[in-house]
Amino acid sequence: MNKPLLIAAVSACAAVALACGAWLGWNQYRTTHTTSESVHAFDTTNPALVAPEATAVFTGTVLEDLGRRTVEGLPSDAYRVRVNRVLKGSASGEMLISQSDETEHKYQVGQTYMWATNPATRPEEGVAQLYDADPRPADNTTITTWTTALHHAPQN
Repeated sequence: MNKPLLIAAVSACAAVALACGAWLGWNQYRTTHTTSESVHAFDTTNPALVAPEATAVFTGTVLEDLGRRTVEGLPSDAYRVRVNRVLKGSASGEMLISQSDETEHKYQVGQTYMWATNPATRPEEGVAQLYDADPRPADNTTITTWTTALHHAPQN
């Protein structure tokens, strides 16, 4: 057999093997990754952007600081909160609320704050504070800002 023909045949076989491997790999990847999760990023300090994403927005008084916990794999601070006034959703009574422990300022027992929450994946973990900003006292200005944000938010 002549040498150039042998080189061409080996090269063709290698190309076919690579193409088959790529095709098989892609099909395996595609069938195991049919469901995807979308992560929506937004400015967590802006009520106009947070309000539409929250399932509940309300004022609530911190009854107890429950300390640090791991919620959905993330270190968090947990609080027992009494719901006072609901602006969105169906929050009521007392709730377990967790917040990422990345903020310097913590919620204080006995103080009333604005809360924008979404349910945690596991019900026993309560709900998660949706924004990672410093605690927002529930004064008239803050309540008006959140009420306006909710009024202008698109309806889901």
